[in-house]
Amino acid sequence: MAKNAKRRVNSRADRYVRDTYEDGSAVRRLSYLPEEEESIELPKRKVSRQTHRNRQRAMQMSRGYVMFLAIVCVATVLVCVNFLQLKAQVTTQNDTVASLETKLSKLKADNDAYYNTVMASVSMETIKEAALSRLGLKYADESQVQYYDTKGNSYVRQYADVPGTK
Repeated sequence: MAKNAKRRVNSRADRYVRDTYEDGSAVRRLSYLPEEEESIELPKRKVSRQTHRNRQRAMQMSRGYVMFLAIVCVATVLVCVNFLQLKAQVTTQNDTVASLETKLSKLKADNDAYYNTVMASVSMETIKEAALSRLGLKYADESQVQYYDTKGNSYVRQYADVPGTK
């Protein structure tokens, strides 16, 4: 037991009790400096002439790169303007379609109202009586009726005289 009494169980605990802590191999600087340390300036390193030239070249942009950026910017602006014009055109067309649909529904409602008025004012019996008495029409005899095969169509349209009749 005497051998283990000197051993520290939590040897890392003291590091985290302090205000600063280690982050990797470097210790962070405190955010405040005492007044006497504020005036201390670090010496500047001398840079070789070649390094200075390389840094200057890296900071400059070539004419080709500047032209490429200008062309890309102009193309982007043109695409944006074209997009906004197309969006405005689509909005205008949608408004036109909506107004025409409203107009169509109003016309359909008016047409249905007129149709119902006409159908209510005329009875089929009155039409039948007028056709038989005033106009002298009569029902067709069985000999006058001719039947045709429609071959799948629901009706037959007659555009000319039926052959074999007078």
